[in-house]
Parts: sequence; C-alpha cells; structure tokens
Amino acid sequence: MKNKQKKRPSFSTLVSHSLILPLFYRIATFLYQSVRESAIGQFLSGYDRSNAAMHHGLFAAMQKKLSLSDRVLRPLRFFVAGQFDNSVCLHLIRSLLDRLAGMSLGTYGLAVLFFSLFSSIAYVLRIAAETEPPLGNLVLSGAFLLIGICLVASNAHLSDALCKSTLLSFLLFTVAGADAEYFRALPKTRGKTWAAALIGTCLGVLTLVIDPIWIVIGLFALIAALMVYKIPEFGIVAVLFAAPFLPTMVLVAAMMFLLFSFFLKYFRGKRVIRMEWMDISVLLFGIVFFCAGLFSASPADSLFPILVFICFMCGYFLVVNLIRSTDWVIRCYFAVLSSSVLVALYGIYQNFFVSANTTWQDTAMFGDISGRVVSTFENPNVLAEYLIMVLPVAAAGFFTAKNASQRLLFLFAGGSIGACLIFTWSRGAWLGILIAMMLFLLMYSKKFLVAGLFGIFAVPFLPFVLPQSVLNRFLSIGNLGDTSTSYRVNIWEGTLRMMRDHFLGGIGVGVEVFGEIYPRYSLSGIESAPHSHNLYLQIFVETGILGLILFIVFLFTFVRHNFTFYAKPLPLKPRLFCAALFCGLLAVLAQGMTDYIWYNYRVYLIFWLLVGLTVATARAALAENRDDLGKAEQHAAQAAELELTPKLRAAKQPVSDQNTTAQGEETK
Repeated sequence: MKNKQKKRPSFSTLVSHSLILPLFYRIATFLYQSVRESAIGQFLSGYDRSNAAMHHGLFAAMQKKLSLSDRVLRPLRFFVAGQFDNSVCLHLIRSLLDRLAGMSLGTYGLAVLFFSLFSSIAYVLRIAAETEPPLGNLVLSGAFLLIGICLVASNAHLSDALCKSTLLSFLLFTVAGADAEYFRALPKTRGKTWAAALIGTCLGVLTLVIDPIWIVIGLFALIAALMVYKIPEFGIVAVLFAAPFLPTMVLVAAMMFLLFSFFLKYFRGKRVIRMEWMDISVLLFGIVFFCAGLFSASPADSLFPILVFICFMCGYFLVVNLIRSTDWVIRCYFAVLSSSVLVALYGIYQNFFVSANTTWQDTAMFGDISGRVVSTFENPNVLAEYLIMVLPVAAAGFFTAKNASQRLLFLFAGGSIGACLIFTWSRGAWLGILIAMMLFLLMYSKKFLVAGLFGIFAVPFLPFVLPQSVLNRFLSIGNLGDTSTSYRVNIWEGTLRMMRDHFLGGIGVGVEVFGEIYPRYSLSGIESAPHSHNLYLQIFVETGILGLILFIVFLFTFVRHNFTFYAKPLPLKPRLFCAALFCGLLAVLAQGMTDYIWYNYRVYLIFWLLVGLTVATARAALAENRDDLGKAEQHAAQAAELELTPKLRAAKQPVSDQNTTAQGEETK
C-alpha cells in the first residue's frame, strides 16, 4: 500500500508545538479582546445604535410632522409616473426598441453594406479634395464590408443571436444584468429593407466630414445610453470600469445622464431613496462644499470645479440607491478589478518598453530610478492613488476564492497592481498601502498579528531582501534634502498662513482660486503651487473650519459603519470585500497627508463611487441575510448569557428574584 500523503499542519498544531508562538497567540488574543471590549471598540461598532436613534429620534419626529413624503413626494411621483407611462412618445420609443431588437440580422447587414459602400466613396472624394483622410478609414470600411456580407447571409434575428452567442450573452446578461426572457419573448420581424439602406447611406455620406470611427463610437454610445436608461445599475458598472480611461467631460456627461435615468425611475416608483447617517454625513459635507464654491473669493474660477465636484459626489448616492443586491455588487467589483488590472498592465508596459517620465523625480538624489510610470493618468502620484484604492480588493478575492484557478486570477490581479504601484515610486502611496494592508490582514484574522509579532525579528534583514532602489526611496520619507519633500513642507507653511486669514469661510473651491491667493502667503521662492499637497489642509483652506469638521464627521461615520458591519455574524465574503474597499480608501486618505488626492477629477469620482460601493456591499448583505442575522445575534446573546459567572447572572436578575434567592440562602 502506498503511504498516504502527510497533511500540512494546521495553525493550531503549529501553535501547540512551538515555544514562542503560544505566547504571541495569547498576546494577540488579549489585544483583540481588549480592543473589542474597550470604549473605543464599543464606539466603533455602534453605528447601528446611532442610526436607530436617528430614525426614532428628533429627525424622524420632524419628518413625520412635516409629512413631506406623503404630502408632496408621493403625489408628485404618482403624477409623473402616470404622465410618463401613458405618453404616446414613450409608447413609440418602446415599440421601436422592441422592433429593433427582434429584427433580422440580414436587415442590419444591408445597412452595414450601404455604410461601407458610401464611406469608401467618401474616402475617395476626400482624397480628391486633398484633405488626406486617415488610412484607417479605408481599412474600417473594408472591415464593415466583410461584416455586412456575413450578416446578410444570416437568417437569424438579433434577439436570438444575443441569447445564443457566448460573448454577447455574457456581456448583456451577466455583466449588464439584462433580462434574457425579455429578448426571447420579442416578436421576430424582417424589417424594412429600404429604411436599412437609407440609414446606411446617410451614415456613409456623413463620413465626408466625420471619420467613420467616430460614427461607430457614437452608435455604441447610443446603445450604452439606452441600456443605462433601461437599467441604471448598468451605468454604475460601466462608469466604474471606464473612469480610469475616459476624459473628465465625458464622465460628467455620463454621470448627468445616469442621474437623469435614476430620477426618471424614482419618480415612476421603480427605484427608492434611502437615507442613513452615512448618507446624511456625505450630504452635509456636499452642501458646505457647494456653498464654498458659491461664496468663493473668485466665483468665476470656482463655478466649473464645484459643478464637477457635486456631479461626481452624486455618484455616492447613485451607488447606494441602485446597487441593492449581491449580484450587482459582484458586477461592480468585477468592473473595478478588471479595469485596474488593465491600467496596471499598461503601466508595467511603460516601465519596460517606454521611456518613463522623470519630471516628478529628484534625479540627483534618485539617479538609480529610470523614471515613474503614469499609465492612463497624467501623474504618477495620481496613478498610485487609484491603485492603492483597489489593491486590497484583489487580496479579499484571493482569501475568499473557491478554487485554485480563482486564487490564481486574483493573485495575478494583485501582483499586476502591486508591481505597477512600485513603478510609480510614490512614497506616500507605499506608506498608505502598508498601513491599509496591515489593517486589512488584522481584520481578517488574528493569526496575522501573531505573524506580525514574530516578523519583528525579520526587520533587520529587510535591507538584504528589498532592492536597494526601493529601500532608498522608502527611507527618504521625511528627508528634507529631497526637493519634493522640502517643496511640500514650504507649501504647507504658506497654506497655514492662508488658513489664519480665511479660518471661517475659506477661499472657495478650485485650484485656480488657490493659485490666485496662495502667492500672497507663500515663502520666498515657492510662489507657484497648484494646491496645498495635503487633502485636509486643502479642504480647510477651501471650505473653512466647518467644511473640515463635516469631513471629519463623514470619516468617523464611515469608519463606524464599516467596523459595525464587519463585526456582524454574516458570511465572510461580503464582510471581507467591504473591509478591503474600506482599507483601500483609508490608504488613499493616508496618502492625503502628503498630497491633495482630489486634484484629479477622475480620482475624485472613483473615491466617491468606491465609498458608495462599500456602503452598498454592507446594505445588500444585510438585506439578503436579515433572517440569518437575527438568528445568529440571538444565539450570540444566549451564548454570552451562558458564559456569565453566577455572580453576574445574579446581578442581572430582577430585584424580586434576588430577594427570593437571598431568603432561600438564609433558610438553608
């Protein structure tokens, strides 16, 4: 008989057979228990109590007395829903969309053929007019010719093709969340051949003034807009994926249309708005932020930034009110991770195959660094801010993966993001992600605290393991000999001078306003600065003391919300993913001590979207496990009751019961 393979020893076995580990394990257990039972631990896990007090306290009494929901909002919603659902225009749009989805592929192929023909003619005419169109236009027309021939030869219908195609069904039903039964039930139509030929001809002629690629992008944007109008949740997934790649104004347009689609659904009674302490803290900070922009020292310079900021901050409310199920939460995480991996891979490619930029680098002090990557962002620090927000999500996926292949995928994602983060050479981001990952691992298991205590002995050997360039870069944190560090310190001193004169109301929102006023307070030689290089100083100087206080209130509420949710007896997966996002956001907030992380509008949008996704993850898990949670909490209370000593149980008894017990003891 073959010898059975020996099983790997478990952690408890290692502890029991070790001399040092049992001591460290007892220390870790003591620390966890002390934190959990301390006043700080009780405060951090008390979000539910505060939220319940809000819903049953003064706020609820005022809301009930005003009855805004019953007197104003509900009748308005019913009126809008009735007018919209019964409108002739909406009926025509629905009928048109149903016909387009059920139309034969041959009709679409005819339109593509006419588009290819006339776009080729337009290409020749543009050459004759000596406008030199791109060669890609002709290549694209040839590709559409082949696509059109394949479609014309098909007897299938679009709805059937969407349901049967592996790729299209994955994108439409798995990623976008569309209803497959809706497409299967659509009536099949041939379509008007003359209409298809006319549309193809018009689009082909349009290439005389517009490159064909933009027409294709416009058609895809129209399809995406229809999908968002029908399923606003898909808009959240799409923005989470596309935010690192799209320009700011495109993202503004996308968020505005997403807001329009959500409120259209809301007034028709198909979506709801829910408010908790978490939402109120964000709302109050947003109101002060908006007022600071209106009453700015330079209103013209603050108008554009404040409109973009408020538009992007609405992303938080869209996420928490649209992403209400585990399926949509998973889609959002898939979008975030897949997008970040693409960004990271492009950054790695830049490091090895493209000359990296040395603009943000002290080449005299760090000559061993060839340059810093920026990927799809304009600045290595901005790229690092994005990467550290999502890196812990890959770790959560690795720990909760069901099989080896899933672990390998998450390991690849985390490795790619981590490697790209190193190549940004952003010391603030490195420090932030170290703090975040330590907190995440400690939240995951006390075993990592044991490993950390044991790993203290390995610290002296780090110089022999880490690359010298990484070690030099990390150890330079706080070194005023580095021009980057001294530059920041001097800007902070000038910003503190500004704060003394604008303590209450701030100077207004926007780096343009900061650039106008800062030179009056700057140190000699540091007259030009785009911002304060510190998130908290920037909030203070832009919005005044009230804005900073409300931002701190938001941070405390966010921390309490996440620790309270993580302490609940729920499945590990949603709690760990929520903790991962929470730690990633703490990482970027830690980097905010050395940089203004909201300088880039896209990072600002991603920040609020991920805050919303963190809250949405908790709410979806609570909603889908409410019954199990109630039973688990009841069992936990019973177990705690059984663990009480006889003396404590006697103290918890009513007075009459205690007297009876005492009399019985005297009788004995």
